[in-house]
Amino acid sequence: MRQNVSQAGIPGENGRFFIQNDWFNHGIPANVVREANVYIETSYSFSAFHSEQACGLHLGEGSGSYDIGCFITGKDAQITVGKFTILNAPTLVCYKEITIGSHCMLAWGSVVTDTWLPSSDSILHRRAILEAAAADPNRMLPAFAEPQPVLLEDNCWIGFGAIVLPGVRVGRGAVVGSKTIIAEDVPAYAVVVGNPAKIVRYLDPDDTEEAKAQAFTEYLVK
Repeated sequence: MRQNVSQAGIPGENGRFFIQNDWFNHGIPANVVREANVYIETSYSFSAFHSEQACGLHLGEGSGSYDIGCFITGKDAQITVGKFTILNAPTLVCYKEITIGSHCMLAWGSVVTDTWLPSSDSILHRRAILEAAAADPNRMLPAFAEPQPVLLEDNCWIGFGAIVLPGVRVGRGAVVGSKTIIAEDVPAYAVVVGNPAKIVRYLDPDDTEEAKAQAFTEYLVK
């Protein structure tokens, strides 16, 4: 029978959880909700985590944050990560809402953000942002513009160095190529590459309930 494995660590003051043998002894914030079998490489990933929501980050069963991933959040941020999703050192910039489905993989250097400098941004606006950060004891940048929720549906793959911009929905089973910049919605099972992003092919939908049932049947027959 499968058993749940809890990451070794010690509960500390203010509800933080201190990972055993963590080189950055800062602790995981109390408003990070971890389901069974979740793995977090280091609490350094939360050095810029400023969410004040009751659940600023929810990590689904079996998911993991590996290497030095980075969660950069404002006080209103809510990030949801589904089951068995691999966060392999991406950067998530969230001031309102980012939702990542189950069985997804985000590769090294990828960025998902719900706020971005508008194309019409002025030098004065940028200066105001920097001045606000300088006045903040936490040196936190304010949102560049009104945040727009981002959704990555189940079984998405986000390639090395790719960027997913605010307001985007990446469809189920889609693959985003290395260094690709996603500024518009991506259809389910599409493979997109480049800047501007271009669909180069569609994958067969082999992760549907029907396909999974058929695979299990074929496996059991063998």
